[in-house]
Amino acid sequence: MTNRILAERIKHERELRKAERQAFKHERELRELYDQHERELRQQTEQAVEKARALQFDVYEGRLDNLNHAAERMERQAQTFLTIDRYEREHSALIERHVRDIAALAEKVETEGRVTARQDATQELLDTLAANRRWLYGILATVALFGATTLLHAFGVI
Repeated sequence: MTNRILAERIKHERELRKAERQAFKHERELRELYDQHERELRQQTEQAVEKARALQFDVYEGRLDNLNHAAERMERQAQTFLTIDRYEREHSALIERHVRDIAALAEKVETEGRVTARQDATQELLDTLAANRRWLYGILATVALFGATTLLHAFGVI
């Protein structure tokens, strides 16, 4: 009986070891499948990230191109248009200069005692006024042109 029990124990031990080897083999196969699946997922993730980066690059490139064109348009507009602030500054400076010129000429006329000097001062004042008037007409024409182009641009004609 001991031989039979011993033989059964040995047989049972062999079956356990065989099952253990099969379990290890099965675990190794599962690990290989897991590693292969993990590798495929990482490759797919890398491809998806690369595709997203390429799309993002294209979008950024398009936006940058639009911004560059907008900057060029703004530079051209800045060269051809007179801003309201600049117009007001130059207009105020022109009025101040005009007032100073009139005051200077009036003072010159007062100090001059002779008629010819008064006539010369009056003529100089009239010439200055005429020159300034022409300059004012130029500014007004520029403002009118600026207003017209702004309206045409606002209505989408230009």
